[in-house]
Amino acid sequence: MIKATLFGALLTCMITAYAQEAETPLSRTIFKLSPQHFIHNSLKAGIEHFNEAHSSSAAFFVTGMLENKEYTFQGDGYSGIAGEVQFRKYISPMKSYTSRHGKSYYQGVYGAAYLQGGYYSGDFKDAYSYYDPNTGGTVTQYQYDYNEKVTNGGFGFTIGYQKTLWQVIFLEAFVGGGVQFADKTRSGISPNADYYDYEGITDPGYKGILPKIGLHIGIGL
Repeated sequence: MIKATLFGALLTCMITAYAQEAETPLSRTIFKLSPQHFIHNSLKAGIEHFNEAHSSSAAFFVTGMLENKEYTFQGDGYSGIAGEVQFRKYISPMKSYTSRHGKSYYQGVYGAAYLQGGYYSGDFKDAYSYYDPNTGGTVTQYQYDYNEKVTNGGFGFTIGYQKTLWQVIFLEAFVGGGVQFADKTRSGISPNADYYDYEGITDPGYKGILPKIGLHIGIGL
């Protein structure tokens, strides 16, 4: 009888402890990283801060770029910094759910509006050398050799889905788009042909409709 009572009390304690763990309050402040930015020699990190009901939030991100050489064969490439602010409304607020295996997690769906802007500077060059029989020396011919400064800014909208693992790790996927504007100033020997000025959507000087698709990984603070 005593053993049964002790077993029952222990079982009750375990169930109570599990219930308390499942009801752990969700963090209101999340530190986040954007893993896809590492591909472009960039580091994007930020914070999302929820209201008490986890039905809306504000997110702030800073992106640092170091010698992005995607658009040059020689030279240092772009270095710079950018900022972004988002205002999110959770259409489906972050709520607690229980999986088929009895694990507790939170998830929510949001719509967001964002503003972003950045400043970048880069050195670009393309040169080749050849032997000049008339002088007996080596001549270096520059296709271009210049410094470029870029400022950009944009705005748009995204739709995102966020879910927790162990109520601590936050996984977020989003898709959307907007418009980006940019302005460039150059000093030095500029390219002569237009194809040297080709700009992809990851280039700081890109102008036009800008898709916004990606992932964020975060941890509750």
